[in-house]
Amino acid sequence: MRKLSFVIAIIMLGTLLSACSSVTSTMDQTPAGVTSGESKEIEKYNAYVMLNNLMTGRINEVLVHYFEKLGVDTQPVIEKNFSFIMLDVAETEREVIDKANGYTASQPAFATADPLVTKLTPVIKDLLSVLDDMKAYYDSKGYVDDNFAQGKQLHTRLVNANLAYENVATQYFRALQKLGNEQRLAELQKLKDADQQIRYNALKFMIDAEATAIEMDEQGISAGNVLQLDMTKFKAKYDIMTADLNELMTISKDKERIQKEGVNSFSIGNYVDAATEAKAAASKIIERINKKEPVSDSDLNGQFLHTTDGTPENFNYLLSKAIERYNEMN
Repeated sequence: MRKLSFVIAIIMLGTLLSACSSVTSTMDQTPAGVTSGESKEIEKYNAYVMLNNLMTGRINEVLVHYFEKLGVDTQPVIEKNFSFIMLDVAETEREVIDKANGYTASQPAFATADPLVTKLTPVIKDLLSVLDDMKAYYDSKGYVDDNFAQGKQLHTRLVNANLAYENVATQYFRALQKLGNEQRLAELQKLKDADQQIRYNALKFMIDAEATAIEMDEQGISAGNVLQLDMTKFKAKYDIMTADLNELMTISKDKERIQKEGVNSFSIGNYVDAATEAKAAASKIIERINKKEPVSDSDLNGQFLHTTDGTPENFNYLLSKAIERYNEMN
């Protein structure tokens, strides 16, 4: 089964730029300081991000929940006194698939990502079709009637559909990560030039927090081997992220600056709270390493590793929540 990329979500762009203009701007209007071409580029990029976030968010959650219960081999692992609640992907969440696919032929072209969205669309829909069949089967407890005959067939279908999905999804994540790096650095410079200090610091924390997550990902560090983390390399990224948060916490309390930039104080407050939790999760990794305290077998074998303190999984989970709060900022 595919391992998650280092974060659950990707930062969306555009809302911060549009906030520089009147709050009455609509989706059909081009915000002040943003050209029509830039607006279209951001709109398309965000559509691709929403697809990514569906995949690394709810779809991944459903797959992990299932495979942790019934295994990833071609035949399911069925426990005695079996009981299971199958999760699903809501129809409203799936709308981003067709929306993203609708941008593949539009300008500006994203040479690497466009063909992957086209290739990915039918693969995701095939995967979701299997998940829908499984949802109906397990909700009705069909395994009681047929002694798991259909359940075994559905499991094999899911394993095959997931393998096809993983292959294209991995390529898509890499392409979007590279595209996202370019887009975010460009936006960061625009915010700095426009003296949008709150938004600048909010985005800078996100970029540097992701760099912290990437460092662990590139070292191959997870809960199982967290004590092997190269602290020198990790701390270099962690210290920058920490400095970002301190700056953000200070400037987000500046009422005059909030009014000047037109930032919603409630949304920036929610974001700062989430960013603080993410940073604290990274601090707990350092604490665990300093104490030389490995993650327990019970936690490693459990279904809620993302809530276990002092693990990359917990940091990534809380970072994804911070990204969600960032994407909601206005």
